[in-house]
Amino acid sequence: MKTFSRVLALTSLAALMSASAFAIAADNAGMVVASRGEVIAMADGGSRELKQGDFIYVSDEIMTSNRSFAVLQFVDGAKVTVRPDSTMLVESYLYNGDSDDEATLSLVSGGLRVITGAMAKTNPENYKVRTPVALMGVRGTEFSVMLCGDQVCDEDAMAFE
Repeated sequence: MKTFSRVLALTSLAALMSASAFAIAADNAGMVVASRGEVIAMADGGSRELKQGDFIYVSDEIMTSNRSFAVLQFVDGAKVTVRPDSTMLVESYLYNGDSDDEATLSLVSGGLRVITGAMAKTNPENYKVRTPVALMGVRGTEFSVMLCGDQVCDEDAMAFE
């Protein structure tokens, strides 16, 4: 029984520590959960390299180089894969689990793959993806969008390398 109590206490402590990591950066929109190659966040005139475990924020412009990608997990559980040679701007991301939730991601170039989280399920009208061509309201749980020049193109036109 003593071992069970220790395991329970350690598990609880680990859960509190991981929850507090998100609380430490309360103004974050999410976190990098996987990446490969060169992934950069541009914001406020500066840049920083992004790696697994780094926070992302509203106003971050996430850029991937050739043969690079980043998987971002947002605070509502949404996962966005920024594909190689892509640029995505986090225009807004506010999630409190209520009707004020809102997200606008802007695909500047390249491609995204999105698996929506709680916000798109409860307030789909508040979850948007903007491109130079169109503003898309999200009504599903999973989608990809690719840009070829100044138009949205077939997903197969930009293979994930």
